[in-house]
Amino acid sequence: MGYHQDPIFKTEQGLKFPGFSLAQLSAMRKAVELEYGLISPQLSEAASYSLAMVVRYALGLTAQDGFVGALAGDSFAGQVALATLRHLINSGAQGVVLLPRPHAALSPEVEMQLKPLRRLGVRIHEFDFSESALGGVVEVVQNCHNVMCGLHCAAGLKPSDQDLLIDALNELSTPVHCIDCPPGVDPDSGKAQGSPLYASSTLSVGAPLAGLYFGSDFVGRHYLCDMSISAELYTANGFDISALFAEQPVLRIMPDLIEEQSGA
Repeated sequence: MGYHQDPIFKTEQGLKFPGFSLAQLSAMRKAVELEYGLISPQLSEAASYSLAMVVRYALGLTAQDGFVGALAGDSFAGQVALATLRHLINSGAQGVVLLPRPHAALSPEVEMQLKPLRRLGVRIHEFDFSESALGGVVEVVQNCHNVMCGLHCAAGLKPSDQDLLIDALNELSTPVHCIDCPPGVDPDSGKAQGSPLYASSTLSVGAPLAGLYFGSDFVGRHYLCDMSISAELYTANGFDISALFAEQPVLRIMPDLIEEQSGA
């Protein structure tokens, strides 16, 4: 299947480029770690600077006096959400961590991101998926101005549990900002898997997943940020998009609609 090689996205300046499959994005991230020596906390830290910029924009261009939440699974996206929360708190916001606990223990990478938040006195709200616990999550999210969602591909999270949480989030007016792909959306096809989250914005880290074109109704405002992927790695996976970051590390992108491609 080569659909992801078509120019399906474009920048605000009209530069067109393809999307990538989840397998391609995963391979590039693995190569960045194994071949270039960058570890997961470094990569998530780089992405979190960009997401913090996006959330500041949503807060009215400043983190000061904002109240933000990080809904963080035990995943790379969860690491990014937690690191973003730290940046915003250090910039004047208050915040809370919403932590689903499908495991007895979290990965060292997520624990690393939680440690400074604990030192800052941030409340960490751990929850299961009982009706009463989800009610508590809804109450917390309702009080947030914005929430960073790091649940995509969260290891150990049951689809049925995730659906319950997503249904609750979709009923609220709090803007939710997703990392890589909204949960409940197939990253390659863009099709709903169970209950899809309707995001206010989505940050593609390193490369946009092709499913975000086909499932653009779930994406909200779409941003792409640098993750230190080399031109060589991009080229090996089909298309070099490194030049997109020549002026800034994060930019807004959008789907290049079929009607526009065909001249209709």
